[in-house]
Amino acid sequence: MDHTSSDMKLGQSARPEVMTGTDFETRSDESFSSVNMTSSHLEPYIPASTPRSADLIVYLDLDGVLHHEAVLWHPNRGIYMSPYEAAGHTLFEWLPFLEEELAPYPSAALVLSSSWCVKPGYAKTLERLPEQLRARFIGGTYHKRVHGADPGTLASFQSTPRGMQILADARRRKPRHWIALDDDAEDWPSQAIDNLVACEGTSGLSSPEVRRELRRKLMRCTAA
Repeated sequence: MDHTSSDMKLGQSARPEVMTGTDFETRSDESFSSVNMTSSHLEPYIPASTPRSADLIVYLDLDGVLHHEAVLWHPNRGIYMSPYEAAGHTLFEWLPFLEEELAPYPSAALVLSSSWCVKPGYAKTLERLPEQLRARFIGGTYHKRVHGADPGTLASFQSTPRGMQILADARRRKPRHWIALDDDAEDWPSQAIDNLVACEGTSGLSSPEVRRELRRKLMRCTAA
C-alpha cells in the first residue's frame, strides 16, 4: 500500500498543542499515588485490573522492543510496519524472545507501557498477543478515565516522558520489584534508571546484550 500523508508514526498526536512535563505532579495517599495531568484536581484512582499489582512487574513497550521501531498508523489500515524504514520486518517478530526470558518467572506480571495503550487501546492490543502472554497482563500505564478525560489531559500524558509515566504507575501499584523494557530512555527519572532495560529501536529484544541485561535484572529481583 502506498505511504500517504495520513500515515503517522504511532504515538504522534494529531493535536499541535501539547502541555509540557511540568504540567503534572505526583500525589500520594495511603495506598496509591495519582498523577495530576492538568491544573484541576484529580482524585487518586486504582487501575482497573485484577489483580492490580504483583511482586514483580515488567513494564513492556512494544515499538522498538518486540519489533522494529518504524511503526506507522493509518485511519483505514490501522497499525503496520513501515515498508520504507523497516523493510522485511514484521509486527511482534521478537515476541518469542520475551516469552523465553519470562518462562522461568511464571509469577512475573506485565503492564503495557506503550503508545498502543492509547491507540488502538489496551484491550485491542492484548487481542493481538498470544493467550499465554496475554494472561500475564494486569493493566497499562494509560487509563482512559483519568488520562483521557479530556483533550488536555490526554495531550499532557502523551508529552510526559515515558519514564515518568512508568514511575507514576509503579507508585500506584506498589510492586516489590519492577523492570521496564523500553527503547525510550530520554529524560528517564534518575531514581528509576536502574529499573530500565534499554533497547535499541531497530533491534529490540533481538539483541543478545539486551536479553542478557533483562535476564540479569530478573534474576536480581527474584533473588532479592
